[in-house]
Amino acid sequence: MNVLPPSGAGAGAGAGAAGGGELRRVLERFDVGVVVRRMEAGFGRLPAYTRFEWPVDRTAVVRWNVDLILRWMVNGIPPDSYLRSELHEFLRARAVAGQPIEDSILVYRRGARMFWEALLDLAGDEDRAVLVAEWDTVWGCLEDYLDLVVDVFARAYADQQDAPSTAGDRRARALFDRLCARLPVTIEDRDRAARLGFDLTEPYRPFAARLAGATVASHAALASRLRTAGALAFTEGVRVTGLTPSGFGWEPFLEDPRLILAQDPPLARDRLGPAVDGLRALLAIAARSGRRGRVRADDYLPELLLADSPEASDRIVRRVFGPLERAEAVDLADTLRCLAVHGFDSTAAAAALPVHRNTLLYRMGRIEKLTGLSLKDQRDRTLVLLAVTWEAVAPDIQSASGRPDAFD
Repeated sequence: MNVLPPSGAGAGAGAGAAGGGELRRVLERFDVGVVVRRMEAGFGRLPAYTRFEWPVDRTAVVRWNVDLILRWMVNGIPPDSYLRSELHEFLRARAVAGQPIEDSILVYRRGARMFWEALLDLAGDEDRAVLVAEWDTVWGCLEDYLDLVVDVFARAYADQQDAPSTAGDRRARALFDRLCARLPVTIEDRDRAARLGFDLTEPYRPFAARLAGATVASHAALASRLRTAGALAFTEGVRVTGLTPSGFGWEPFLEDPRLILAQDPPLARDRLGPAVDGLRALLAIAARSGRRGRVRADDYLPELLLADSPEASDRIVRRVFGPLERAEAVDLADTLRCLAVHGFDSTAAAAALPVHRNTLLYRMGRIEKLTGLSLKDQRDRTLVLLAVTWEAVAPDIQSASGRPDAFD
């Protein structure tokens, strides 16, 4: 598809060519990195994106797609065989990691909308008017790209369908979703359970597990071994999630020093969904802290409290660090974080930064003036500690429920 036709294509095409040239100039002015950062805020509210863990640089993948689309629009040349091959490898990695194809496609469809919204938000008034006037051209290219993605997805996922571990993963995920949704157990469910060797007798113990530093393939192998041992287990990238019977034996699996295991006691079906969301968050927090073996929620209550209320946690961060960011006082923000880490001990914080103690006291005064917080007040100190804690763990929290998405 030649999105922006060359000029001089005949009398009837003249107006279109002029508009195409204007649109081309607008698109060339966008900074790919800025567009990507704007889109990532939207991806952070999309459960199909946030709940899936896989060991890649997500920002780099988003940037690759955005750069490809912009070049397609500007040059009017669709991806060649080399770029299609790279795209196939990106999408095959999602298939191998066990992300459902419907979630994968949803991420791209919502991503197209986020791309469009980012262009409109970042453009000046005149450029925005051009984008709106040429929306059918832009969206024509986006729809062509989505068609290409769906076609490549279908082939990439088809490559994985015959693998026994993949089939077991799909059955386990389907049964897990139905049990968590409290749907009546059907003949098909009993057949899935029988094929998997999973006992449908309630109650079940939800779990989330991870092999620190391991590949997606290693997690797929772990899920397969767990299913063989009688668990209902499936992969979510570099995480294995599922249910076990009450008496399931984890001892052979805990012999692996890389294993991190979060598990709840036996629960009724109506509590499984929220419980698994909490276990995913606990696992992410524990993995970041370097813990191995069994982990308990009691060891991470402040972090989990923040993870349970992400909107309020974001507001705390904005309350504490927003005034410093608006003042472009990076040194003050770093100083405040250092103070929190060192229990507001000015001597220890000055040594860690390192700065002279008088310099630190001067910075503390500026922080108090800009933020309106008192660094001697226990309530304000608690607010700072919560903000620093949430800043640290938020990128690693993979919320299965996610926040509402604006583009349903």
